Amino acid sequence: MNDPLVMSPMQEYKTSARRKMIHQGVVTGIENHSPFGKKMQCALVELNNGLKGLIYEDQFDRRKYSSLVGFLDHKIDFMVLDVTKLGQDASKVKVFDEEKGIVLLSRVQAVDELQEEFWATAEMNHIITGEVSGFEEERIYLRIKGVICVLPIEDYEHDWTITGKGLVPLGTELTVKITYIDRDKQQVRVSRKELLEDPWKRVHDKFGVENFYTGTITSVVQNVGIFIKLAPGIESLAWFPAENKMPKDGILLGKKVSVRIKNINAEKRRIGSKIVDFPHEI
Repeated sequence: MNDPLVMSPMQEYKTSARRKMIHQGVVTGIENHSPFGKKMQCALVELNNGLKGLIYEDQFDRRKYSSLVGFLDHKIDFMVLDVTKLGQDASKVKVFDEEKGIVLLSRVQAVDELQEEFWATAEMNHIITGEVSGFEEERIYLRIKGVICVLPIEDYEHDWTITGKGLVPLGTELTVKITYIDRDKQQVRVSRKELLEDPWKRVHDKFGVENFYTGTITSVVQNVGIFIKLAPGIESLAWFPAENKMPKDGILLGKKVSVRIKNINAEKRRIGSKIVDFPHEI
């Protein structure tokens, strides 16, 4: 006799469907299926209780991808598919297949819910967490509750960062602050740097005038000097002893040198120094 207290493995997701709950999971496979008579790719997500979730291609993203294979091993948001939003009769579409242990899911509907929540609650200076979804030379893209937000590369950290490409892996979680929001154009900019302590506030605790330190050369500007990174976010402008001739930029970049601090101006974020020792190979 069946125990009435033992719930069906599907019950958790049937309850989830009624409550319109949003879940997160990892895409573990890509298969081909023919929902509603149309062959398309499906993303597989492992669910609790040994169940398998299927997300049909047109419910994975509104954009058309040549293949979903690139999403393998990616974490995504999803919810149980609401077929009524597709104009389908819920009594005729098997969202819960008890026999095969399959639940139909939707990433599109989950993203819609998340975006609606984002635009209803997001405000300037809010601190939020998102996942890196892409990058270019001058910016990193974060997906926050289904909304793509722009993190300008100069707002990533206090250090001088050359490019956003490959700076952090896709899917990395970053906590940021909203610095610009336009609901009409649906544009959002965020900053990670504003949540980090400004290293210049404690520069006098780390460095002292007439003391000696090592640093790494980051750039050489003719007729100006050599920029040396002493600590994350802190660079010194150095010059050579009069008897030395400045080597070419390409020779120096990335080399470690020793300097003597000549002056520190925390307000103007400047340190002047003199190079006292070069690597032996220079």
